[in-house]
This record gives sequence, C-alpha cells and structure tokens, in this order.
Amino acid sequence: MELIDARNNSLTAMPSNERLELYFLETGGLRNMELRQLATFLSVARHGSVTEAARRMFVSQPTVSLQIAALEKELGVLLFERQSRGVALTEAGRILMRYASDILTLADQAAQAMGRYIVDIAGTVRVAASTVPADYVLPRALAEFAKLHPAAVVELSRASSGKVAEQVRSYDVEIGFVGSLGDADELEAVPMMEDEIIIIAPPFGEPGDWTDPIGLDQVLASPILCRLAGSGTQKTFDDALRAVGADPERINVRARLESPEAMKAAVAHGAGIAAVSALVAAPAIADGSVRGFRVEGLKMKRKFYMIHHKRKVLSPAAEAFRQHIIDTLVEKVVNN
Repeated sequence: MELIDARNNSLTAMPSNERLELYFLETGGLRNMELRQLATFLSVARHGSVTEAARRMFVSQPTVSLQIAALEKELGVLLFERQSRGVALTEAGRILMRYASDILTLADQAAQAMGRYIVDIAGTVRVAASTVPADYVLPRALAEFAKLHPAAVVELSRASSGKVAEQVRSYDVEIGFVGSLGDADELEAVPMMEDEIIIIAPPFGEPGDWTDPIGLDQVLASPILCRLAGSGTQKTFDDALRAVGADPERINVRARLESPEAMKAAVAHGAGIAAVSALVAAPAIADGSVRGFRVEGLKMKRKFYMIHHKRKVLSPAAEAFRQHIIDTLVEKVVNN
C-alpha cells in the first residue's frame, strides 16, 4: 500500500509500517472513529469473516459491512482484503489491530470505574501456555483462581512456546506461559518456577542396566524421540548439547512427536529414549513404566515464564489472574 502526502513526499521513502503510523498521527485519522466501529473491526479481524462477526455480535451482515466501510473511509485506508472465503487484514489493518483491543479495554475500564466504586473481577481471560505449564503447572492455579473469582472465566489454549509467544505478540491472548523466551523484545516476562529436563528410557533392554547419572555417550548412541520445532523442552535439550560441543542435528532421531504423553508411551514400549520435563516424567517413573536419568555434564534446568505484551493493557480479570500466578507460582522450584 502506498500513501502519498502532497505536503511531504518523503513519506513514500519510509518503510511502509512507519509510513502508515505517521499518516495516522499527522492526519488525525483516529480522532473521529467510534468505539462500535472499532469493536466491529476487531470482531471481523478475529473471525476472518463479516458473516461470522455479525452472528457473534447479533447484528445483520449489512450493519457490519457499513461499520467497516465507515471506519475505512474515516481512516482513508483499506483495513481488509476481500477473499473468496472471508476477509484478511491488510497491512493497515494489522497496525490498527495492535491498538484496537487496548482502546476498547481502556474504554471498558473507564465505564466500570465510573459506574461503580467496586469493580468485580469478571469476564474472560484469554491465556495460552506451552504443554508442560498447561498440563502440569496451571490446573491447580486455575482451580484456586476460580474459587477466588467465580465471575471470571479463564480460556486456556495449548501450543508450543514459540506459538504462544506469537499469540501474545499478536494480541490473540492476554497472558502466555512458555518454557523458553526466544525473542522477547515486545514481551514483559516474569520468571516463574524452575524445571529440569531429564532423560527417560524403557525399563528393559540395555537402559534397564543403566545407573543414574548416565554418560553423554550413552545418550548419543541411543535412538531418541524428540519434540516438534518450537518446543521449549526440545530447545533446552538442544542448547545443552551444543554447550558441550554435541550437534543436535546429528543425534539418532527415531521420531518427532507433538505430545510429551505420546513420548512417554513410546518410550515405555521401547521406541527409544527421550528428553522430557521432570514434571512430565514423575508419574511414569513412579509406576515403573519408564526410568529417569540425569546426564553427566549436561545442564538442563530451565524456568517457565509468564509473558504479556508490553503495550497490552490487561483487563481487570487478566490483571487479577496475573497477580494470582505471581503470588502462587513465581520462583517456586520443582525438585524431582
């Protein structure tokens, strides 16, 4: 998209993102738009469909189309590209989406503050977490939070650490939990509890005679089950190998699995060994279906992090949930 300003032709030489942002600021394009237009825009953006947005907002499809058209006219840019199935955000639409959620959240907070002296903690908190926090760390915290704030609903989705960070950056969720940070420039990260990655092996065959800790040569000589790309657990294991001069690209990979539960089951049936969280491994080690080992010379401890976007204004319910996690989970150490 190209924006031309007769007063300043140098705008066209700027990167497109900067050009659009400067355009909005200089023209005052954001001053006159209505909150209902922003809410409509956000609904269409999230669902990728005018029809679905209309259904969820309990209005007609023409009403949604008129709201979007009025907003585009006000701003002087196209916010969506019409496709055969639904719509997709343009570059201008993606920029506006970064702020639209914050604007509506602030407006809602102002209305609540003016409407009553005591603001109830209510509403939906959108949360995403990598596998280990989602399945082994957060359930108890969610139960405790539900008892404290029964009017609040936490929607928890599960993805790899990399995808969780992407969801936080794109404002798809308010709070994320990850096992590795990666590029965290846009994120506010709070270190939580500590975890350790260990090797699990079947209790029969050659691993049945291993003693803890095992040597790196035993790991490298064994068939290994790995997690898919983006896994914080896999990154911790790969980084530990690199730290001692071993190439994770040259290990004997037997399979790549998405779920640590699938890895435990495969290991228990003799498919190979695997690097998993001590939290994940503990029940299987206790019932004897797998054996657990540390590896001499490999440092495989990591922290879980709670993240949110630095520019994101959290809803009261999300802020209460964030504080609850800080009070109950931050800096607690897992010793398994």
